[in-house]
Amino acid sequence: METGPGTWLIFGIVLLPVYGVLLAWFLDKPRDFKKAFLGVGYLVGLTALLWGGMTAVTLLIGAIFF
Repeated sequence: METGPGTWLIFGIVLLPVYGVLLAWFLDKPRDFKKAFLGVGYLVGLTALLWGGMTAVTLLIGAIFF
């Protein structure tokens, strides 16, 4: 599968601050894994809600207009 420049732009540059936050949660001192995993849970939950919402809207638009 061929990847375009948009993939590199999104996952390499746009998400760089998110990568920095994740690294800081786990590599910073003092390490508090409970809070780190809580933060990761928030990120995963938010991402799942956004993807689920976009999927629902896409299916709704498809059902209405096509």
